[in-house]
Amino acid sequence: MPKITKTAMEQSTDSPLDQVVNLLSNEISLTSSPIVICGVNRKINIGNFENIDVYAGVTIPLHGVSFVDKEALTAAVEEAVAYGFSLASKETGERYMLIKESQQGTK
Repeated sequence: MPKITKTAMEQSTDSPLDQVVNLLSNEISLTSSPIVICGVNRKINIGNFENIDVYAGVTIPLHGVSFVDKEALTAAVEEAVAYGFSLASKETGERYMLIKESQQGTK
């Protein structure tokens, strides 16, 4: 009997960012202040055709920024996103290097 393969949808899992957003939407109450969620995910090949994901994310509240003033909101979001992605990228990069270095020691 031929093997029945799963569809791509059945095989896929929520991405780390989806999981964080779902968690945050359950944990954060509605607020009148905007927030920005930034996350970075890196896939690391650890050998033997195995990959692991390293993810870091940060939620940055934008206190004192109103949804009414679109220019101020845009400027605050741009600044928060640049800062948030730099933090998340730095953290995933450091974990990436630690994992790669530990893998070199096992070869």
